[in-house]
Amino acid sequence: MKVKDALRSIVQQEGDRALFEAAGIPVDEIHYSYEDLPLFAGRDGTWEYSDDDRRTISLFRKAAPSVVQIMPSSDLSGNGDGAGVILSSDGYIVTNSHVAPSASIKYTVKFFDGSISEAVLVGTDPLSDIALLKTDKGNLQAIGLASSGAVMTGESVYAIGHPYGYAWTLSAGIVSGTDRIVSSSASAVIPSMIQTDAAINPGNSGGPLLKQDGTMIGIVSSIHTQTGSSDGVAFAIPAERVIDSVREIIDTGAVHRGWLDLLSVELNESIAQYAGLTVSEGILVSQVVPGGNADKAGIRGGNQAVQYGQSVIYLGGDVITAINGIPINGYEDYFAALFDTNPGDTVELSLIRNGSPITIDAVLIERTVENSGWIAR
Repeated sequence: MKVKDALRSIVQQEGDRALFEAAGIPVDEIHYSYEDLPLFAGRDGTWEYSDDDRRTISLFRKAAPSVVQIMPSSDLSGNGDGAGVILSSDGYIVTNSHVAPSASIKYTVKFFDGSISEAVLVGTDPLSDIALLKTDKGNLQAIGLASSGAVMTGESVYAIGHPYGYAWTLSAGIVSGTDRIVSSSASAVIPSMIQTDAAINPGNSGGPLLKQDGTMIGIVSSIHTQTGSSDGVAFAIPAERVIDSVREIIDTGAVHRGWLDLLSVELNESIAQYAGLTVSEGILVSQVVPGGNADKAGIRGGNQAVQYGQSVIYLGGDVITAINGIPINGYEDYFAALFDTNPGDTVELSLIRNGSPITIDAVLIERTVENSGWIAR
């Protein structure tokens, strides 16, 4: 047998590592080259790039051309207000509504190759902190999308943005949590957010949160901070929610959602015991808007005022336990059940009133930034 045949046989039967070990070279990992990334370098035979390095460099090269820098056209500093993500080759770019808030402002978009273009605001969804821009520049590289439904706490994620004007900065972290309820910069409450500890700072807003293969699972939206910079708690809007909003913006120029015109309180054991309720999960109706749709439907608010944290709530009202047959255990379920509804839709509410279950149909109003904050914590 020829030497090369013998070596090929070792590789086929036992793998690359066995071949190196047969030559007396200890190997912990095999690190394959990627384009111009060498397999190894140096006289001592040390590896220049680990397998993790190779994957990270690869995902940056794949995703970075789909990330843009966005600034008002009147801003001549070049530092940019935030990031955006190219969704289509013909110029649709998604970002946060707090990055591109107004159609009266002209925006300049800077691309990865250094070129720039003017962009117009197509529409916004301030309740989800999403804005859609359109540029006439064509032949753009659209980001690859991944399902955020399969996101697992603990998996590695990456963000690309322009923190403090340092363009196309890559940061890494993990998914710290899923299904978080977060208040946006417009004081709207957004459910089902992805939490990450990847370093997110001013200038990252609107940029992508990426999986290891360079596909996008969300749009970076906000940080929780005591200092104004990254404290390791950041949030991203799931990709599916982003695309749903974008489609409606393209179709109608805006996003409309249904809402119940009442002040709600998420039940817990303490409230349930204090109020003598027969259930400890659900949404307590503290108050209804007089003459509003919930009031007309016969939903009852409470009549006993008590201090609850920073708020005054009213006990004795109905408890919502399901909407259209979907069980409501807390705010996450409540926001999710109403998320895909429209103003004017009729929903079936399962209620507990004075310890007994009843069903009421109610017509939804339009959810706004103001009334989406009608919740007590």
